[in-house]
Amino acid sequence: MSSLSTTTQNHGLFRGTVLVFALVLGCQALWILAAESFRPALPGFPVNAQAAATAAANRNEAALAASFGFIRGDLWAEVALTYPDMFWSGDLDSGSAQVSKTIEQAREVAVRALAFAPHDARIWLVLAGIDSRFDWISRNMAADLRMSYYTGANETDLIPLRLLLAVRSDALSERDFQQLVRHDVNTIVTRKPELKPAILAAYRDALPIGQQFLEETLAEIDPVLLARLRSKG
Repeated sequence: MSSLSTTTQNHGLFRGTVLVFALVLGCQALWILAAESFRPALPGFPVNAQAAATAAANRNEAALAASFGFIRGDLWAEVALTYPDMFWSGDLDSGSAQVSKTIEQAREVAVRALAFAPHDARIWLVLAGIDSRFDWISRNMAADLRMSYYTGANETDLIPLRLLLAVRSDALSERDFQQLVRHDVNTIVTRKPELKPAILAAYRDALPIGQQFLEETLAEIDPVLLARLRSKG
């Protein structure tokens, strides 16, 4: 009888454990499905104004999905990627109350996304774009850009915007930062020639130090593109 009682108790304990495990899995499944049901189909990193506008149109859905998956860094990263339309828009009035509110929201989202996914170079670049476009402390922008390089040096989708921001930064006077930016320029010349227009665009909007850097870099690796740069500059 004692053996039978022990077996019955063990069986009951096993069934209880299975039920708890099943309940946990069920809750997890519902949690995932709730977030995925609202998750919009977003393109990759927005590389131009049109792509950024498309992403921005899905901001509310992305935010709702992230609120359900509250600790999922990938979902908060997607919310952050709906804000780059702000710094692709050259005519945006950053002094208006509505824009100021949007800036604050964008930065809060980016910081939250980084708390859960600090490895995501895209978020660091979004944060750098916000800091640059709206005159936050310039050291913040340079630090954000550095992290974008450190966490995603070979993510070629980030190069156009990253290069655009880098040549506007005073950090370009620092040798280690120059090496990071030179890597992007070299990647374009050697592996992604379709991105050469990004170099031309960056040169047009660069600070004098940025223009000088691009000229010196291209003189070493692509004199033909340098000639185009100067003729269009």
